[in-house]
Amino acid sequence: MNRNTPDPSAPAVLVIGAGPVGMVITSELLQQGVDVRLIDRQAVLDESDPHSKGILLWPRSLELLRRIGVSEQLVAAGHRSDAVGYFSDGRHLGSAHLDRHPDSPYNFVLTLPQRETERILRARLAELGGVIERGVSMEDIRDVETAPVVTLRHQDGRLETVRPSYVVGADGPGSITRNLLGISFEGEPIDVSYAIGDAPIHGDAPKDTAYYYSPDGVVALVPLAGGHYRIAANIPHRTEGEGNPPRELLEEVIRRRAKIDITVGEPLWTRSFRPRLGMAAGFRRGRAFLAGDSGHAISPAGGQGMNVGFQDAANLAWKLAGVVTGRLDASVLDSYEPERLSSAQRMSATSAAQARFAMQKSPARRLRRDAVFVAGRLAGVLQRVLVPLLSQTDTNYGDLDNRPLVLRRQGLAKPGERLPLFAGPALADGTPALDAYRHTVLLWPGRTATSADWAAQVGDARERFAGTAEVLDLGGLTGRAARKLRRHLGRNPVLALVRPDGHLLATAAVERPEPLQLRLENLAPARTAPAVQPVSA
Repeated sequence: MNRNTPDPSAPAVLVIGAGPVGMVITSELLQQGVDVRLIDRQAVLDESDPHSKGILLWPRSLELLRRIGVSEQLVAAGHRSDAVGYFSDGRHLGSAHLDRHPDSPYNFVLTLPQRETERILRARLAELGGVIERGVSMEDIRDVETAPVVTLRHQDGRLETVRPSYVVGADGPGSITRNLLGISFEGEPIDVSYAIGDAPIHGDAPKDTAYYYSPDGVVALVPLAGGHYRIAANIPHRTEGEGNPPRELLEEVIRRRAKIDITVGEPLWTRSFRPRLGMAAGFRRGRAFLAGDSGHAISPAGGQGMNVGFQDAANLAWKLAGVVTGRLDASVLDSYEPERLSSAQRMSATSAAQARFAMQKSPARRLRRDAVFVAGRLAGVLQRVLVPLLSQTDTNYGDLDNRPLVLRRQGLAKPGERLPLFAGPALADGTPALDAYRHTVLLWPGRTATSADWAAQVGDARERFAGTAEVLDLGGLTGRAARKLRRHLGRNPVLALVRPDGHLLATAAVERPEPLQLRLENLAPARTAPAVQPVSA
């Protein structure tokens, strides 16, 4: 059990599945003083197999993982790619330059095998007093609409009845939680096999992540720390007797599709697999929620799956913790399903569209695809559309349109959009940190010079919002920090109410803060529950 668990039979939250998403949710809850149990049906953690499907961490994930204090450790352990390049028959079509991202402190894609990501997450979980209860599975769940009753089976066959206030299923594509809740999981069939592996590559290998299109398929080369590359390519279906893809197959596929002169060294490991894709019909039943692959298994094209799960974790955890600790009304949980279901559907559709875009066989379609890509590069569309899309920094909870590759509106931020403000320590450019647990009210002066009037307005805001929200005076920001916020908040003074996950909730005139006060009052519970203090570990 986790440290300080008062009653294991009645935790505030029961999390099913100790993969990366389950560990992040549990860490978030522990950090906010919530009594939580984390179980996993895998009895023993086997780290002898170096195989790891997930490998890419995009900027938005690193921004959100600051909430539990692991982003810098992940960055130190991984390898940065400044850009993602796209090639057709060996010809460079264009690159999405993440190093030109205008406002993320993580302007790169981090390549780190999922097993390494999980090691860092397990260490943080342990620092917070978390324990993974292994060899424990969920047998049954009932009364989820009012007071969940969960039956757990332990490794020795013992059954245990647990009555948590809330249940979170983060137990993967074959989710027992989802099945017991009766939530359907449907998706388009995909008749594609992939070969993946990690190996050294010698010769004309790319410096950054690269996707190579060819008439017979696609191959992706992703640089890793230590001089190795992740190699991924669609291949003909393999029979069970053929074993894992050999080094020679990987080398031949790279040479033929990428048109580069390379030699593949002895792989650390290889695998072939056929993706199982699907999307849950919903992410919630009463007091039970789905997060990560239990709710969505998307195309591996683009490496976005685990990142979508991290966004689920960040979205759900602050709301759930706020409700359990009495800071927020339970109605705030109603926004989780529509926000995350729409976002997951959009990223799933986008990944599927990317795969179809890449795998064009007829010469005419390939020519048209390449022309569209080059035109997009020349028009700046790759930077304006593809970089935020890949980075997932264009996630918008005010616009639940889930169509793929939609050009998000440019200009001043609207409610639901992400702002370049994050939990954790202040950034090196002077950008202050958001409160990780409560809403934050920003006082933005625009281009107005701070004055005695401004100081009075700041004082009034601090008095008005004391005890209900953190107040940040942005009047002293200069340089890059001021410029990036001006792109989102504009040239005129404004009050902005920001959620703990960095998404804008509402704005108001500096002289009329009452609408923001009303929003906060509506978020508060009808009666005050005993407060639980966040831990500092």
